[in-house]
Amino acid sequence: MAKYKAIIHWEKGDDQQESYSWTFENGIVLHNTNNAMLASPGVIDPESAFVASVASCHMLSLFAIAAKHGLSIQHYHDEAVGVLEKNAEGRIAITRVLLRPDIQFHSDKQPTDLEVSALHDEANRNCFIGNSIKTSIHIES
Repeated sequence: MAKYKAIIHWEKGDDQQESYSWTFENGIVLHNTNNAMLASPGVIDPESAFVASVASCHMLSLFAIAAKHGLSIQHYHDEAVGVLEKNAEGRIAITRVLLRPDIQFHSDKQPTDLEVSALHDEANRNCFIGNSIKTSIHIES
């Protein structure tokens, strides 16, 4: 069993601006604010981090599955979008994430569109983040 740790620290500064940070086990610190109007470059919100986590897990799962099938990926680019709205219970949630990966394989072995679709399906079933959330994940390629 693996465990992961994040330290969340919040404080109100002298200027009354509220901010918080995420500190990860590897020492990386991400700064955040609960006021989107005050957000600046280098500041991330939990909603965007959630979408990035879903998209990253899918990508890394796809890489592992492609390698098992003898496929080598040269380029991967995804402009993922998460939708924040009320869910079926009337609560605010990211109800769906749309992944739009653009994948280029090494020229030695090119999969068909059907094979790429199968890779995405398998990646979706094997992504531990996707398996841990209620959010629906859609892939548009």
